[in-house]
Amino acid sequence: MEKMQSRLKIGLFMNYLVHGFALIILTQNLIELSANWHSNLATASFVLSGIGIGRLLAYLIMGAISDRFGRKTTLIIGMLSYLIFFIATPFNHQIFLAYLLSIVAGISNSALDSATYPLFTEFNAKSSSNNILIKAFISIGEFILPLMVIFLKDNQMWFGLSFIFPAIILVLNLLNLMTIKFPHASVNANSNLKSQLNLNGKSKIMATSALLVYGYTSMAVMIWFTQWITIFANSIGFNDWSAHFLLSLYSIGSITGVLSSFVLMKKFNLRNHWLLGMNMLATISIATIAFSRITLVSMIFAFLFGFSASGGAMQIALNILLNIFPKHKGIFTGLYFIFGSIASFTVPIITGLLAKFGSPQIVNGDIIVAIVGLISAIVIFETVPQNNDLEKSRNKINNIDSKIVRLLEKRFKVVEDVYAAKKQQNIATKDQSRENVVLKRINEMTNKSEIKGFNQNIFQNIMDNSKKYQELLKTMNKE
Repeated sequence: MEKMQSRLKIGLFMNYLVHGFALIILTQNLIELSANWHSNLATASFVLSGIGIGRLLAYLIMGAISDRFGRKTTLIIGMLSYLIFFIATPFNHQIFLAYLLSIVAGISNSALDSATYPLFTEFNAKSSSNNILIKAFISIGEFILPLMVIFLKDNQMWFGLSFIFPAIILVLNLLNLMTIKFPHASVNANSNLKSQLNLNGKSKIMATSALLVYGYTSMAVMIWFTQWITIFANSIGFNDWSAHFLLSLYSIGSITGVLSSFVLMKKFNLRNHWLLGMNMLATISIATIAFSRITLVSMIFAFLFGFSASGGAMQIALNILLNIFPKHKGIFTGLYFIFGSIASFTVPIITGLLAKFGSPQIVNGDIIVAIVGLISAIVIFETVPQNNDLEKSRNKINNIDSKIVRLLEKRFKVVEDVYAAKKQQNIATKDQSRENVVLKRINEMTNKSEIKGFNQNIFQNIMDNSKKYQELLKTMNKE
């Protein structure tokens, strides 16, 4: 069973590696594709908006299919749709069909999300860690593809091979997933519930509005960058290798940011501060890239932009939204992603219009989006408490428990020495007089009288388990 679940998880993550390819594959090959479609660059860029339309049309439908007909059915729909997109796109020579294929890619994205996120909750696994890994695999795909594109170009090979490679991964993954039995959908009312953040009416409206706006800007700022940074870099004099490598550095930064966010959110209570700081860094980074003409500077800030804009901030904001509405997580998850889908639809249209004024104007537009995102993050920071009281208290207990576990490990290590000494002197495991001394000391060391008895009970339990451990050591030595 565990082996089957591991295969399923690997298959799900591999789908998002392919999704990382799909997010940027049209823009990375836009010049070649526009020639295939017999159109100019500005007209070809409008095809990218079809992805957003596909997502908008499909999110609610795919969610219903996932609940009604199962995760596996929805997942296969998404994978087959992506397979059609990857195989047909490089061979297609009609811009109308290209637009339909980009809509298919958006539908594929919706289907994968609708199946994968519920599946992870049904594994009884930590959804946050799985979300982090999903983002990491997307970023890996975004890192690999630009290198593949430049390799094909340098070796004068057909650009369509960059489409065929993810298609091959999909075929192999389909064969893997179709032979796996999926877990049954389960609904546990308490499995994903977190205590509600207590906000008054005005703060709740402001926070919700800011979070939904951020659902748009967090997606828009990433799409804007990934779709145009290579063309922008070429237009200001960067060579092909440097222009494509900016996107790979962005992806490396994204992976680094995702892992950093995961570690920091797990160890420290600074969710709101991290969200605000990431947006500040993203705004500074995209502004520097827009105005710098030094390759090394652009490379450094492309990494930092990936770290901040695509380093898990979107997922952090979604978690805040779900904490505000714990009883309606499905609705608000869909709503949040719909705003992201609107970004997928509108950004190509906006950037297509800006392309008429030159590539530099396109990146300047991304600065404006980043500033709106930063304003939203400031509103979130000011209106949403860092944590609710229960969550804050539990985090403190978790930190204390970690220290207690380390101390208990040290104590049991000393118990081994006690056992060895008792064995050498032929002394019985139980020593009641010693236990009485320990309990008396605990009573004296406890300042709060109400908990003296509780502390003594805890230490009596520790000593009982220490005796059991000594008996275990005795049994092991006999063997």
